[in-house]
Amino acid sequence: MTKAETIFAYELSLIHDNSIKQFVIDCFDKLCPDYFWTCPCSTTGKYHPQVSLGVGGLVRHTKLAVWWGIELLRALVLGSSPGFEDMLPFQLQDEIIATLLLHDMIKNGKGLNAQGRPLEKGVTGTHGVTLANKIGDECFTVPEEIEASCYRILTGIACHMGIWTTDPEYRPNCETLDYTHKAFANLIHLADYAASRKVNEIYLELENEKHDTIKESTANIKKTEHNTGSNETRQSPPCPGVRPTES
Repeated sequence: MTKAETIFAYELSLIHDNSIKQFVIDCFDKLCPDYFWTCPCSTTGKYHPQVSLGVGGLVRHTKLAVWWGIELLRALVLGSSPGFEDMLPFQLQDEIIATLLLHDMIKNGKGLNAQGRPLEKGVTGTHGVTLANKIGDECFTVPEEIEASCYRILTGIACHMGIWTTDPEYRPNCETLDYTHKAFANLIHLADYAASRKVNEIYLELENEKHDTIKESTANIKKTEHNTGSNETRQSPPCPGVRPTES
């Protein structure tokens, strides 16, 4: 088994069409740089959660993006989202997973320098388009029945940076994209965007709020018990208009 088949075994198992699955594996085998498997998702740490930093962070970000893609798909398909009416759910799932597995394969371009920064400037806004072109240039032999899917996958890869894509031709709202491709590109962008949000801080903040609420609630209960007497039997207030039952 290849490295991609081993590390992404679960994600690949969610792809129904074996031809699309093999297309993803072939892309990794032919084009994936060594740094992909070990580098962090963010070289600065500014724009990604803690789980995507450190050794293997880019791989973990990829897995998280796939998870988000499936979650968004579940919500959109159940809601009959515009743009996907003519696509079967399993076909859409295959294409989303394939796109998100591949989307950041060359995120750092030609690699990182000794300080852990990309050797190429501006690679953030170009790596999706560059990868889509590289895959296209390889002229992978794919069965005719998945040619449309592969084209949509390449569009999603090229557009996954959304408004941060340097080339405006490959932004999800680009007028050159047809209805379905635009919807697909937006879904991919949102999945990648959601996976990159720094949720650690808000989780910690909400967790602290939860503990503060519990402490305050406990203090109020103790205060009430102190004022009323902890041994008193507290009764519910009488219901208006209801006479007590005579014994």
